[in-house]
Amino acid sequence: MSARDSILARIRHNRPAATALPDIHAVPFIRYDNQFEAFATLIRNLGGDAVQMQPGQSVASIIAERWPEAGRSVDLTVPNHEEVDDPHAWHDVDVAIVPGQLAVAENATVWVSHPDNRFRSIYFLTQKLVLVVPRESMVDTMRDAYARIDMAEHGFGSFISGSSRTADIEQSLVMGAHGAMVALVIFI
Repeated sequence: MSARDSILARIRHNRPAATALPDIHAVPFIRYDNQFEAFATLIRNLGGDAVQMQPGQSVASIIAERWPEAGRSVDLTVPNHEEVDDPHAWHDVDVAIVPGQLAVAENATVWVSHPDNRFRSIYFLTQKLVLVVPRESMVDTMRDAYARIDMAEHGFGSFISGSSRTADIEQSLVMGAHGAMVALVIFI
């Protein structure tokens, strides 16, 4: 027997017994008494914000109150929204209002995916990203989220959270490096 075969035989002989994987369905997962409060607290820590639309308010009124001096705005939540043939046409969008399908309280993320999402570049080129999510589409954890979404439903889907921020080794925080500088989630 070669030295190699001898070593492999000893390893096989002394291998620890296999252990069964845990039953993930038996493990209790996080449940929030107030999903919105958990989501809002975390997204604020990430540099974003979350609000619940109140009676008499509209998405446009919330945005106008927050950013009265906003430049070009594109609202992809309305049926007859602005169409462009080139994703680079979004380069000067100050406020992008986009539909979100699902919000996750655990990590303050919003799932975005829809069939008419021709140019996903708007999520990353805009200065201020407004995600409009139905209140009843809030779940506690990512596990709950994955159970509700169909990963193959469209050509593009993404979880987006908070404002884009990154820091280098010198600990210089940069907002908007690879996405929106400000994120606002409006629950309707």
